[in-house]
Amino acid sequence: MQSFKFVSLFTKNNLLQLRRKWRTLPLLLLFPFILIGLIAYILVSYTTSLEEEPLQIGLVDLDQSKETEMVINLLEESSQLGDFIHMTQLSQEEARDKMAKDDLLAYILFPNEFTNKLYDGESVVVTVVGHPEHPMESYFVKELIDSAARHISSSQANILTINYYAKQLDLETKLRNQIVQQQFNEFLLYAIGKDNVLDQNVLTNNATTSPKEYFTLAASFFILTVWGFMLYLLLFKEQSNDIQIRMKLYGVTELQQVLARIIVTSLSIFILSLLLFIGLIHILNLDMQQGNYGRLMLLIGLYISIYLLVLAIIETLFQSPKIRLLIQVILTGILLLSSGSLIPDMYLPIYVQEYLPLIFSNHTFSWLEEILLNKRMYVDLVPMLLSLGIALFGIIGITSIKERVKS
Repeated sequence: MQSFKFVSLFTKNNLLQLRRKWRTLPLLLLFPFILIGLIAYILVSYTTSLEEEPLQIGLVDLDQSKETEMVINLLEESSQLGDFIHMTQLSQEEARDKMAKDDLLAYILFPNEFTNKLYDGESVVVTVVGHPEHPMESYFVKELIDSAARHISSSQANILTINYYAKQLDLETKLRNQIVQQQFNEFLLYAIGKDNVLDQNVLTNNATTSPKEYFTLAASFFILTVWGFMLYLLLFKEQSNDIQIRMKLYGVTELQQVLARIIVTSLSIFILSLLLFIGLIHILNLDMQQGNYGRLMLLIGLYISIYLLVLAIIETLFQSPKIRLLIQVILTGILLLSSGSLIPDMYLPIYVQEYLPLIFSNHTFSWLEEILLNKRMYVDLVPMLLSLGIALFGIIGITSIKERVKS
């Protein structure tokens, strides 16, 4: 009971200390924003490079058959090329005019008798007319067409085989044509839609798919960590040996003082971080489910508590202020680097990635990313609770051993 009294007393004292420094406190809280502002140009240049205009490609159909019409419609609606290429059906005259006005980089020409030659086993040539002033982009379009041509050749071989055996069975011409067309449609859907099926099983890299949201979240996580570090140091007060002896005579322990500082710092940072993340959600118009706000608060609260306990352990272990500060700064840098906020996990070596989930900062940031960007409705808090328990036992054990050694 006496211990709780002392913790409460030191907590009030730390709150008063924060209140006395209200003039310098806003500058302290603005420091991480200023630090991030210094590297904003790099982030802006990176994100703008990801938002370039797509390549405009024309589709010209001279065959005017059902098959080529279906091919062109699928190419127009296909999302396998993402935001890099935009295809539009045009007449040959429109395509030439647009290319002359630099509104078109290239156009793909489906020749006359395209379908008949495909069914009869003759060589099919799809022409790519490129812009003379954009040879690299035109070559890129040609490579895409060459890739599609390989699928056409494969489907043509299957179509000819089916057509040959259908003739051997003396099927009616109309029925045989229906079977051949169905086979053509199946291979075409496979060739154009295969990447869309695979995309469902591909891991999303938010750093490239949603750079604005990802780097804003990373900046918020950086600000949260720096705020915790600076406020914790602000409340630290070096005590002389005489004062320590007097406080010890009154039954005051080092653990009580540390816990009081952690309580004040964590509560202050928790309130500030909630305002920060709520602002982030509204500014970026993120779709947040009601239950995810509670998960977000739990995740932030656990991260702050664990981080401050780790700082307290370092403070207890090292007596020299310079060495203590150096180790705390290095540790904070390591936690930020390993979190994946500064450098995404997938860009780090594989042998490093295997150990990253064991670090609480990485676990926190990955689940923040899942909640805010990937709209997950579940958070695994078990590793965070284990980390909190280890940190608590660590600070209790270290302070108890230190006080026994001194006595």
